[in-house]
Amino acid sequence: MREIFVKYFVLLACLFIFFSCSKTPSDAPIDSYRDVEINVDMNKAIADGLFEVNVDTLTLLIDSVDEYVMNDENGDQIFSITISNLIFGKTYEYQYSVNNNFEILEGNRTFTVYDVGNSVSDYYEELNPTILIFLVNMSYQIQLGNFDSDTQLLNIVGDLNDWAGEQLEPSEDNEGIYIITITDVEVGQEIEFKFRIDEEGWETPNPNISNCVDDGFGGNNRYYLVEQGENSLEYWFNDENEN
Repeated sequence: MREIFVKYFVLLACLFIFFSCSKTPSDAPIDSYRDVEINVDMNKAIADGLFEVNVDTLTLLIDSVDEYVMNDENGDQIFSITISNLIFGKTYEYQYSVNNNFEILEGNRTFTVYDVGNSVSDYYEELNPTILIFLVNMSYQIQLGNFDSDTQLLNIVGDLNDWAGEQLEPSEDNEGIYIITITDVEVGQEIEFKFRIDEEGWETPNPNISNCVDDGFGGNNRYYLVEQGENSLEYWFNDENEN
């Protein structure tokens, strides 16, 4: 009897240790599952004859196991689906297929599940569309009194827009951060640009801090060589911060 009791006690102890030490990826909180919205632009695939609307079926395959049919709800040729219960902190591999014929790519598609903001945007048979995301920190300029977020605008001016200027928008999540996304770019494109407050408040980039080139007027332009995929570029206006 005593021997049976000891074996039972040891079994319970092992089970307790196993479940106590189990963790979700990346030390996720108890609520360790997230929704991920996945979108794929099929406009080019339709134009190239790779997909026919209302005839062909577009499918999403995640980790070679879970399969989902994607739909275009508003007729813009961008097919979407929201996947629930994906594990926070985990990186998934995924593919698209038309009528079970998988797209041809030179690499693998992946996405990582973050705490918030889980949205993936792709083009069919294109790996990681090339975009520029500019994030400019204006908090120090606000602190100095050089920028009034209520009355003044921040622009990016450069050869991306023929030096005409495009307005950055304040971030909804991070106070003092201004954002713009530019999609009309190509891999290997060399760009020059500056940030400007309203029409006259040109910044003076610091070549000791940022990549710069001579602007031909005794100052400097910012310089960047566009790479494949998402190019996320973070700057302080004038390369000035409180540190």
